[in-house]
Amino acid sequence: MPSPFPPSTSSPGTGTVKLALRPPDQPVFEVLSFSYPLKLVVSAPHNLPHSSRIGASTTAPLHPSSVPLLFLLTYGGGLVSGDQIHLSISLAPTTRLTIATQGSTKIFKPSQLQDRSCPAQPSPLTRQDLCVRIAANAAVWLGPDPCQPFASSRYAQTQIFELDVKGGGNLGLLDWVCEGRSARGEKWAFEGWKGRNEVWDVSSSANDRDGHDEKGKGKRLVLRDNIILSAPNVASCVDGLGIFGTIILIGPLLSPLANFFIDEFKALPRIGAKDWNAHTYSAATVSGMLPTDTERREKWRKQRQEREKRDGMLWTAANVRGAVVVKFGAREVEGAKVWLKEMLRQEGTMEKQFGSGALMCVK
Repeated sequence: MPSPFPPSTSSPGTGTVKLALRPPDQPVFEVLSFSYPLKLVVSAPHNLPHSSRIGASTTAPLHPSSVPLLFLLTYGGGLVSGDQIHLSISLAPTTRLTIATQGSTKIFKPSQLQDRSCPAQPSPLTRQDLCVRIAANAAVWLGPDPCQPFASSRYAQTQIFELDVKGGGNLGLLDWVCEGRSARGEKWAFEGWKGRNEVWDVSSSANDRDGHDEKGKGKRLVLRDNIILSAPNVASCVDGLGIFGTIILIGPLLSPLANFFIDEFKALPRIGAKDWNAHTYSAATVSGMLPTDTERREKWRKQRQEREKRDGMLWTAANVRGAVVVKFGAREVEGAKVWLKEMLRQEGTMEKQFGSGALMCVK
C-alpha cells in the first residue's frame, strides 16, 4: 500500500535553523528542521534586562527580549561510526542564540560486523559539518560538552562561521576533545580525529535577498584553527593531557570576556620571574579595612593558579586579527571544567548576556 504522505525531501543528518526577530523584540525560529540522527530541541529562553540588549536605544528600536537555548542532540548520546551531520544556522540582525549539548558527544567505534566486512580498510569516518551565519549585531555562543572519541573511531568536523564583523557580529566558540573512556583505560586510542574552525568576515560581501554570498565576494578569512590527531602516537604527543580545547571570542559583546582572558594570561607567573605579591600587603589589609575589588581579584587569582597546578592545567591566550584565541589542556576533564567555570563566572559576561544555559558545558 503506498504511503499517503509525500516523500521526504531532506537528507539523513541534515538540519536547518533560521532565527529572526519578530517586532518589536521577540526572537522566533522561522525554520527549525532536522532529520535522523540529528535532533534539535529548543529550551526555555533567557530573558534579557533592557540594559544588556543589543541596540537598546531610541535610534535602534529593535532588540532581543530573550536569548533562545538550542540543544544539539543525537540519538543514543553520540554518533555511530559512519554517521554524517550537516547543520546550517542563520541569525538575523540583533538576535542572539545559545547552542549547547546535554552531555559529551560520543564517537562510537565500528561494530564487529563492520570490522569483519573489510578488515584491511580503515573504519568508517564519522563526520559533522556546521555552518553559522551571524548578521550585524547578532551573537551566538556555541558551548558544547567535550567530544569523546572511543577507541578505534574516526571522526572529522568542520565548523565555519561567517559574521558581519564591521556590523558588530559576535561569536563565542568552545571546541574541546578528551582522551576517550578513561574509566576503561582509553588514552587517545582512536584511529583519527580532525577538527577545523574557520571564521570569515563577510562585512563587505554583496548579499542577495536571502543573505547568501554572491560567489563569495568580499569574504576575508579572520582565522583558521586546524587540529589533526592521527594514530598511533597521539598519547605520546600530548604530554599527559587528558583533554585540550580551543576558545574563540570575537565581537564587541564578548570583548570584556576576551580582554579578561588576555589580562589573566599576562598575570600568570613566568619562569625566572619574582613573585612580587608573595609578601606584600595593602594598606587596607594592614589597617583592618574591608578588601578592595582588586584585592579580592588577586586572592581569587592566586587560588585559581594553585588549583591549575594541582590539575595540571595549561593555557595560553592571544589576539588574532581582532579575535582572541585561547588554547587550554588539563590532565582530566573535570580539571578543565573547573577552570573554565571559574573563568566564566568570575568575569560574568557569558551568563549575563546568554543566560545560565551558556554554562551547561561546565556543570
